[in-house]
Amino acid sequence: MTTQTPFPKAHPSHYVIVFGIWLAGVGGSFMPWLWRDAVALQLTAPGLAEFVKFLPEVRTVQLFVTRLDFLQPLFWAMIALPLIVENQALRLPIFWRWLLRASVMPLALASLSPVWTPTTLTNEEFRLQTMLAVVAMGLTVFAPLFKRLPLWLLVIAITLGGIRAIVLAGLQFSLIQTSLANVYAEPVSLGLGWWLTMAGVSLSIIGGGWAVWRAPQSPSPPSPLPKGEG
Repeated sequence: MTTQTPFPKAHPSHYVIVFGIWLAGVGGSFMPWLWRDAVALQLTAPGLAEFVKFLPEVRTVQLFVTRLDFLQPLFWAMIALPLIVENQALRLPIFWRWLLRASVMPLALASLSPVWTPTTLTNEEFRLQTMLAVVAMGLTVFAPLFKRLPLWLLVIAITLGGIRAIVLAGLQFSLIQTSLANVYAEPVSLGLGWWLTMAGVSLSIIGGGWAVWRAPQSPSPPSPLPKGEG
């Protein structure tokens, strides 16, 4: 008798977790976190990470800001996405696996310094960004090597990482909100990109929990037959 495979085909929960991570990556890279009608006043998360360096309070060291915290959701998404799409428990169609792994490339490039020169990319200020981008691009090729990671362990890591990323980014924005309001000459709040990122992280947690909950348990070994039977 043959043993049934754990997931003969992708379950809706698998698409939910994958779409959530992808959505958070798009929200954390290309969609504006600060929005005003003038294009010059629209800032994505990478743009915000650069812009804060020029705030008067930051330049005069009255306010200490960890600018890379604005990129935490993007870092999380571009590392988590290739690992989850190739996990053997999800059984995603090969077309979607290749497409989603390829989508990591623009996310990784968006996380880099706006100036792509060897000197800048290896500068201490941007070194971590460059290293994480290289890791993410490497995972687009080598993620299948990690396909046997236990789904429950991967989901826990993704959940904790997503929550951490959102909390850190939100805290940094709260630190500079007043300074930004002075620059914009009006109250400011986080916009579309932030809410898409939040929605993506939430969906990934929901989808991950759903996938783990409905995953079949390992079959118990058969009970030994009583003596005299068999």
